[in-house]
Amino acid sequence: MKIAFFTDTYLPNVDGVVTTMVNYRDEMQARGHEVFVFSSGDRKAREANKDKRVFFFPSVRFPPYPQYKIAIFPFSSEDIAAGKKIELVHSHALASMGLAAIKTAKDLKIPLVGTFHTMVPIAAKKMLGKTAERIAWKAVKIFYSQFDVVTSPSKTTQAILADKGVESIVLPNAVDTAKFNPSLDNGVVKNILGAEKIVLVAGRLSQEKNVDVVIKAAGEVLKSTRGQFKTKFVVTGEGPARKQLEALIADEGLEKDFVLTGFLQPDELPLYYAAGDCFATASTFETQGLALLEAMACGKPAVGADAMAIPDIIEDGGNGFLFEPCNAEDLAFRMECLLSNPAISERMRKRSLEIVEKRFSSKRYAEKFLELLS
Repeated sequence: MKIAFFTDTYLPNVDGVVTTMVNYRDEMQARGHEVFVFSSGDRKAREANKDKRVFFFPSVRFPPYPQYKIAIFPFSSEDIAAGKKIELVHSHALASMGLAAIKTAKDLKIPLVGTFHTMVPIAAKKMLGKTAERIAWKAVKIFYSQFDVVTSPSKTTQAILADKGVESIVLPNAVDTAKFNPSLDNGVVKNILGAEKIVLVAGRLSQEKNVDVVIKAAGEVLKSTRGQFKTKFVVTGEGPARKQLEALIADEGLEKDFVLTGFLQPDELPLYYAAGDCFATASTFETQGLALLEAMACGKPAVGADAMAIPDIIEDGGNGFLFEPCNAEDLAFRMECLLSNPAISERMRKRSLEIVEKRFSSKRYAEKFLELLS
Protein backbone atom coordinates (compact mmCIF):
# COMPACT_ATOMS: atom_id res chain seq x y z
CA MET A 1 0.00 0.00 0.00
CA LYS A 2 1.13 3.55 -0.75
CA ILE A 3 0.39 5.83 2.19
CA ALA A 4 0.75 9.62 2.36
CA PHE A 5 1.36 11.38 5.66
CA PHE A 6 0.28 15.01 5.77
CA THR A 7 1.86 16.98 8.60
CA ASP A 8 2.58 20.50 9.83
CA THR A 9 5.92 19.39 11.32
CA TYR A 10 8.65 16.99 10.26
CA LEU A 11 12.36 16.38 10.57
CA PRO A 12 14.63 18.10 11.51
CA ASN A 13 12.02 19.15 14.11
CA VAL A 14 11.96 16.70 17.00
CA ASP A 15 8.68 16.39 18.88
CA GLY A 16 6.11 13.77 19.74
CA VAL A 17 4.24 14.04 16.44
CA VAL A 18 7.40 13.72 14.35
CA THR A 19 8.72 10.82 16.41
CA THR A 20 5.38 9.01 16.13
CA MET A 21 5.34 9.41 12.35
CA VAL A 22 8.94 8.21 11.97
CA ASN A 23 8.25 5.13 14.12
CA TYR A 24 5.09 4.37 12.17
CA ARG A 25 6.80 4.99 8.81
CA ASP A 26 9.68 2.65 9.62
CA GLU A 27 7.41 -0.15 10.86
CA MET A 28 5.05 0.10 7.89
CA GLN A 29 7.90 0.14 5.38
CA ALA A 30 9.43 -2.89 7.08
CA ARG A 31 6.13 -4.63 6.32
CA GLY A 32 6.37 -3.80 2.62
CA HIS A 33 4.26 -0.63 2.48
CA GLU A 34 5.54 2.64 1.01
CA VAL A 35 5.17 5.86 2.98
CA PHE A 36 5.38 9.37 1.54
CA VAL A 37 5.47 12.54 3.65
CA PHE A 38 3.90 15.89 2.70
CA SER A 39 4.93 18.64 5.11
CA SER A 40 5.34 22.33 5.65
CA GLY A 41 9.01 23.26 5.73
CA ASP A 42 11.82 25.55 4.70
CA ARG A 43 15.22 25.25 3.07
CA LYS A 44 16.73 23.82 6.25
CA ALA A 45 14.13 21.04 6.27
CA ARG A 46 14.68 20.25 2.62
CA GLU A 47 18.44 20.05 3.14
CA ALA A 48 17.99 17.73 6.14
CA ASN A 49 15.72 15.31 4.28
CA LYS A 50 17.26 13.60 1.25
CA ASP A 51 14.51 10.99 1.03
CA LYS A 52 12.76 11.42 -2.32
CA ARG A 53 9.50 10.37 -0.69
CA VAL A 54 9.44 13.53 1.46
CA PHE A 55 7.91 16.70 -0.04
CA PHE A 56 8.02 20.15 1.55
CA PHE A 57 5.80 23.10 0.71
CA PRO A 58 6.68 26.82 1.07
CA SER A 59 5.83 27.99 4.56
CA VAL A 60 5.85 30.90 6.97
CA ARG A 61 6.92 30.82 10.60
CA PHE A 62 4.23 30.35 13.27
CA PRO A 63 5.04 33.17 15.76
CA PRO A 64 4.00 31.47 19.06
CA TYR A 65 6.25 28.50 18.21
CA PRO A 66 9.00 29.73 15.84
CA GLN A 67 10.31 26.22 15.14
CA TYR A 68 7.01 25.36 13.45
CA LYS A 69 5.88 26.45 9.98
CA ILE A 70 2.52 26.94 8.29
CA ALA A 71 2.43 25.90 4.64
CA ILE A 72 1.13 28.42 2.11
CA PHE A 73 -1.04 27.00 -0.69
CA PRO A 74 0.05 23.37 -0.23
CA PHE A 75 -2.62 22.09 -2.61
CA SER A 76 -0.17 21.03 -5.30
CA SER A 77 0.21 18.02 -3.03
CA GLU A 78 -2.78 16.54 -4.82
CA ASP A 79 -0.90 16.35 -8.12
CA ILE A 80 2.09 14.70 -6.44
CA ALA A 81 -0.17 12.20 -4.65
CA ALA A 82 -1.90 11.34 -7.90
CA GLY A 83 1.44 10.85 -9.65
CA LYS A 84 2.66 8.56 -6.87
CA LYS A 85 -0.61 6.59 -6.95
CA ILE A 86 -1.28 7.15 -3.25
CA GLU A 87 -3.89 4.73 -1.86
CA LEU A 88 -4.44 6.17 1.62
CA VAL A 89 -4.06 9.64 3.12
CA HIS A 90 -3.20 9.80 6.82
CA SER A 91 -3.27 13.31 8.24
CA HIS A 92 -1.28 14.19 11.35
CA ALA A 93 -1.99 17.88 10.80
CA LEU A 94 -4.55 20.45 11.94
CA ALA A 95 -3.38 23.51 9.99
CA SER A 96 -3.02 24.03 6.23
CA MET A 97 -1.46 20.63 5.57
CA GLY A 98 -4.52 19.06 7.18
CA LEU A 99 -6.76 20.95 4.76
CA ALA A 100 -4.54 19.78 1.90
CA ALA A 101 -4.95 16.19 3.15
CA ILE A 102 -8.74 16.50 3.05
CA LYS A 103 -8.76 17.98 -0.46
CA THR A 104 -6.29 15.39 -1.78
CA ALA A 105 -8.23 12.41 -0.43
CA LYS A 106 -11.61 13.74 -1.53
CA ASP A 107 -10.47 14.63 -5.06
CA LEU A 108 -8.61 11.35 -5.54
CA LYS A 109 -11.46 9.40 -3.93
CA ILE A 110 -9.21 7.49 -1.54
CA PRO A 111 -9.61 6.75 2.21
CA LEU A 112 -8.79 9.52 4.67
CA VAL A 113 -7.57 8.83 8.22
CA GLY A 114 -6.76 11.54 10.74
CA THR A 115 -4.91 11.31 14.05
CA PHE A 116 -5.58 13.85 16.79
CA HIS A 117 -2.19 14.54 18.34
CA THR A 118 -2.36 17.91 20.07
CA MET A 119 -4.85 19.69 22.34
CA VAL A 120 -4.78 22.89 20.31
CA PRO A 121 -7.95 24.25 21.96
CA ILE A 122 -6.32 24.04 25.39
CA ALA A 123 -3.23 25.83 24.10
CA ALA A 124 -5.53 28.47 22.59
CA LYS A 125 -7.19 28.95 25.97
CA LYS A 126 -3.84 29.42 27.72
CA MET A 127 -2.72 32.00 25.17
CA LEU A 128 -5.95 33.80 24.29
CA GLY A 129 -8.69 32.83 26.75
CA LYS A 130 -11.92 30.80 26.85
CA THR A 131 -13.46 32.34 23.74
CA ALA A 132 -10.50 31.17 21.69
CA GLU A 133 -10.90 27.69 23.16
CA ARG A 134 -14.58 27.53 22.16
CA ILE A 135 -13.79 28.66 18.62
CA ALA A 136 -10.95 26.14 18.38
CA TRP A 137 -13.18 23.23 19.44
CA LYS A 138 -15.78 24.20 16.84
CA ALA A 139 -13.05 24.25 14.20
CA VAL A 140 -11.78 20.82 15.35
CA LYS A 141 -15.29 19.35 15.06
CA ILE A 142 -15.79 20.72 11.54
CA PHE A 143 -12.31 19.63 10.48
CA TYR A 144 -12.59 16.01 11.62
CA SER A 145 -16.14 15.62 10.26
CA GLN A 146 -14.44 15.33 6.84
CA PHE A 147 -12.51 12.17 7.75
CA ASP A 148 -13.45 8.54 7.19
CA VAL A 149 -11.73 7.51 10.43
CA VAL A 150 -10.26 9.54 13.29
CA THR A 151 -7.85 7.99 15.78
CA SER A 152 -6.98 9.11 19.31
CA PRO A 153 -3.78 8.06 21.11
CA SER A 154 -5.54 7.41 24.43
CA LYS A 155 -8.93 6.67 26.00
CA THR A 156 -8.86 10.03 27.76
CA THR A 157 -8.39 11.89 24.49
CA GLN A 158 -11.12 9.79 22.88
CA ALA A 159 -13.54 10.78 25.67
CA ILE A 160 -12.68 14.47 25.37
CA LEU A 161 -13.20 14.41 21.60
CA ALA A 162 -16.50 12.55 21.98
CA ASP A 163 -17.69 15.22 24.40
CA LYS A 164 -16.96 17.80 21.69
CA GLY A 165 -18.80 15.84 19.01
CA VAL A 166 -15.86 14.02 17.39
CA GLU A 167 -16.00 10.23 17.31
CA SER A 168 -12.64 8.43 17.24
CA ILE A 169 -10.96 5.06 17.65
CA VAL A 170 -8.18 4.58 20.22
CA LEU A 171 -4.86 3.79 18.55
CA PRO A 172 -1.98 4.39 21.00
CA ASN A 173 1.20 5.85 19.57
CA ALA A 174 4.21 3.57 19.79
CA VAL A 175 7.77 3.84 21.06
CA ASP A 176 10.79 2.39 19.29
CA THR A 177 12.12 -0.10 21.83
CA ALA A 178 15.15 -0.86 19.66
CA LYS A 179 16.19 2.75 20.11
CA PHE A 180 14.98 3.32 23.68
CA ASN A 181 15.92 0.55 26.10
CA PRO A 182 17.66 0.06 29.48
CA SER A 183 20.87 -1.35 28.01
CA LEU A 184 21.96 2.13 26.94
CA ASP A 185 22.81 3.29 30.47
CA ASN A 186 26.60 3.07 30.57
CA GLY A 187 27.17 5.81 33.16
CA VAL A 188 28.66 8.29 30.69
CA VAL A 189 25.95 10.95 31.09
CA LYS A 190 26.16 10.88 34.89
CA ASN A 191 29.95 11.16 34.74
CA ILE A 192 29.72 14.16 32.42
CA LEU A 193 27.16 15.89 34.64
CA GLY A 194 28.81 14.90 37.91
CA ALA A 195 25.57 13.42 39.21
CA GLU A 196 24.67 10.37 41.26
CA LYS A 197 20.95 10.71 40.53
CA ILE A 198 19.19 12.30 37.55
CA VAL A 199 15.61 13.53 37.30
CA LEU A 200 14.76 13.86 33.61
CA VAL A 201 12.24 16.25 32.07
CA ALA A 202 11.79 16.03 28.30
CA GLY A 203 9.68 17.77 25.70
CA ARG A 204 8.77 21.13 24.28
CA LEU A 205 9.53 24.06 26.59
CA SER A 206 6.19 25.82 26.46
CA GLN A 207 3.72 27.18 28.97
CA GLU A 208 1.31 24.25 28.85
CA LYS A 209 4.06 21.76 29.76
CA ASN A 210 4.37 23.34 33.26
CA VAL A 211 8.11 22.77 33.60
CA ASP A 212 8.04 25.62 36.13
CA VAL A 213 6.27 23.26 38.56
CA VAL A 214 9.21 20.83 38.38
CA ILE A 215 11.63 23.70 39.01
CA LYS A 216 9.68 24.82 42.07
CA ALA A 217 9.62 21.25 43.39
CA ALA A 218 13.32 20.67 42.82
CA GLY A 219 14.49 22.82 45.70
CA GLU A 220 12.55 20.75 48.22
CA VAL A 221 13.87 17.49 46.76
CA LEU A 222 17.45 18.72 46.93
CA LYS A 223 16.98 19.96 50.49
CA SER A 224 15.46 16.70 51.78
CA THR A 225 18.06 14.46 50.09
CA ARG A 226 21.13 16.58 50.83
CA GLY A 227 23.93 14.39 52.15
CA GLN A 228 22.41 11.20 50.66
CA PHE A 229 23.30 11.70 46.99
CA LYS A 230 23.92 14.43 44.42
CA THR A 231 20.99 15.00 42.09
CA LYS A 232 20.85 16.86 38.79
CA PHE A 233 17.63 17.91 37.07
CA VAL A 234 18.09 17.55 33.32
CA VAL A 235 15.65 19.28 30.96
CA THR A 236 15.87 18.29 27.30
CA GLY A 237 14.09 20.08 24.48
CA GLU A 238 13.56 23.61 23.29
CA GLY A 239 10.70 26.07 23.06
CA PRO A 240 9.36 29.59 23.62
CA ALA A 241 9.36 29.33 27.43
CA ARG A 242 13.10 28.66 27.76
CA LYS A 243 14.10 32.17 28.86
CA GLN A 244 11.37 32.30 31.50
CA LEU A 245 12.42 28.90 32.82
CA GLU A 246 16.08 29.95 32.98
CA ALA A 247 15.03 33.05 34.90
CA LEU A 248 13.01 30.95 37.36
CA ILE A 249 15.94 28.58 37.89
CA ALA A 250 18.10 31.59 38.72
CA ASP A 251 15.46 33.05 41.05
CA GLU A 252 15.29 29.73 42.91
CA GLY A 253 19.09 29.61 43.20
CA LEU A 254 19.26 26.30 41.30
CA GLU A 255 21.69 27.15 38.48
CA LYS A 256 24.12 24.43 39.61
CA ASP A 257 21.37 21.84 39.93
CA PHE A 258 19.70 22.18 36.51
CA VAL A 259 21.00 21.38 33.04
CA LEU A 260 19.00 22.58 30.03
CA THR A 261 20.38 20.65 27.08
CA GLY A 262 18.31 22.17 24.27
CA PHE A 263 17.54 19.83 21.39
CA LEU A 264 19.57 16.64 21.54
CA GLN A 265 20.70 14.68 18.52
CA PRO A 266 18.68 11.49 17.84
CA ASP A 267 21.56 9.29 19.03
CA GLU A 268 22.02 11.36 22.22
CA LEU A 269 18.44 11.48 23.50
CA PRO A 270 18.14 7.76 24.37
CA LEU A 271 21.36 7.98 26.41
CA TYR A 272 19.85 10.72 28.58
CA TYR A 273 16.63 8.77 29.07
CA ALA A 274 18.59 5.66 30.04
CA ALA A 275 20.74 7.65 32.49
CA GLY A 276 17.75 9.00 34.40
CA ASP A 277 16.62 7.63 37.74
CA CYS A 278 13.21 9.23 37.51
CA PHE A 279 11.17 10.85 34.74
CA ALA A 280 8.98 13.80 35.71
CA THR A 281 6.22 15.55 33.80
CA ALA A 282 3.97 18.27 35.17
CA SER A 283 2.16 18.69 31.85
CA THR A 284 -1.63 18.92 31.94
CA PHE A 285 -1.79 19.00 28.14
CA GLU A 286 -0.97 15.48 26.96
CA THR A 287 -3.10 13.50 24.51
CA GLN A 288 -0.76 10.63 25.37
CA GLY A 289 2.80 11.63 26.29
CA LEU A 290 5.43 10.11 24.01
CA ALA A 291 8.39 11.38 26.06
CA LEU A 292 6.95 9.55 29.05
CA LEU A 293 6.73 6.33 27.01
CA GLU A 294 10.32 6.69 25.81
CA ALA A 295 11.48 7.01 29.41
CA MET A 296 9.46 3.95 30.40
CA ALA A 297 10.97 1.99 27.50
CA CYS A 298 14.34 2.75 29.09
CA GLY A 299 13.06 1.25 32.33
CA LYS A 300 12.35 4.46 34.22
CA PRO A 301 9.75 4.98 36.93
CA ALA A 302 7.80 8.18 36.38
CA VAL A 303 6.05 10.92 38.28
CA GLY A 304 3.29 12.70 36.39
CA ALA A 305 0.43 15.12 36.87
CA ASP A 306 -2.92 13.43 37.43
CA ALA A 307 -4.39 15.12 34.38
CA MET A 308 -5.41 14.44 30.78
CA ALA A 309 -3.89 11.20 29.40
CA ILE A 310 -1.04 10.80 31.89
CA PRO A 311 -3.09 8.48 34.18
CA ASP A 312 -3.67 6.24 31.13
CA ILE A 313 0.06 5.44 31.21
CA ILE A 314 1.21 5.92 34.81
CA GLU A 315 -0.30 3.39 37.20
CA ASP A 316 -0.19 5.20 40.53
CA GLY A 317 1.96 2.99 42.74
CA GLY A 318 2.63 0.63 39.83
CA ASN A 319 5.18 2.11 37.43
CA GLY A 320 5.30 5.50 39.13
CA PHE A 321 3.30 8.09 41.01
CA LEU A 322 0.63 10.61 40.11
CA PHE A 323 0.56 13.99 41.82
CA GLU A 324 -1.99 16.78 42.14
CA PRO A 325 -1.66 18.97 39.02
CA CYS A 326 0.44 22.13 39.52
CA ASN A 327 1.16 21.17 43.15
CA ALA A 328 4.95 21.49 43.47
CA GLU A 329 4.96 20.22 47.06
CA ASP A 330 3.15 17.02 46.10
CA LEU A 331 5.46 16.52 43.12
CA ALA A 332 8.52 16.98 45.33
CA PHE A 333 7.28 14.35 47.78
CA ARG A 334 6.73 11.80 44.97
CA MET A 335 10.13 12.43 43.37
CA GLU A 336 11.89 12.15 46.71
CA CYS A 337 10.14 8.84 47.37
CA LEU A 338 11.44 7.38 44.11
CA LEU A 339 14.96 8.71 44.45
CA SER A 340 15.35 7.60 48.08
CA ASN A 341 13.86 4.11 47.82
CA PRO A 342 15.79 1.76 45.50
CA ALA A 343 13.40 -1.16 46.10
CA ILE A 344 10.35 0.87 45.08
CA SER A 345 12.21 2.30 42.11
CA GLU A 346 13.30 -1.15 40.91
CA ARG A 347 9.78 -2.56 41.14
CA MET A 348 8.38 0.38 39.20
CA ARG A 349 11.19 0.15 36.64
CA LYS A 350 10.18 -3.42 35.81
CA ARG A 351 6.52 -2.44 35.54
CA SER A 352 7.36 0.38 33.10
CA LEU A 353 9.07 -2.11 30.80
CA GLU A 354 6.11 -4.49 31.00
CA ILE A 355 3.60 -1.77 30.10
CA VAL A 356 5.57 -0.59 27.07
CA GLU A 357 6.09 -4.10 25.74
CA LYS A 358 2.44 -5.03 26.17
CA ARG A 359 0.74 -1.85 24.95
CA PHE A 360 3.07 0.52 23.13
CA SER A 361 5.49 -1.32 20.83
CA SER A 362 5.83 -0.25 17.18
CA LYS A 363 4.86 -3.76 16.11
CA ARG A 364 1.59 -3.57 18.03
CA TYR A 365 0.82 -0.12 16.58
CA ALA A 366 1.25 -1.34 12.99
CA GLU A 367 -0.86 -4.43 13.62
CA LYS A 368 -3.72 -2.39 15.08
CA PHE A 369 -3.54 0.17 12.28
CA LEU A 370 -3.71 -2.48 9.56
CA GLU A 371 -6.54 -4.17 11.45
CA LEU A 372 -8.36 -0.82 11.46
CA LEU A 373 -8.00 -0.48 7.69
CA SER A 374 -9.32 -3.98 7.07
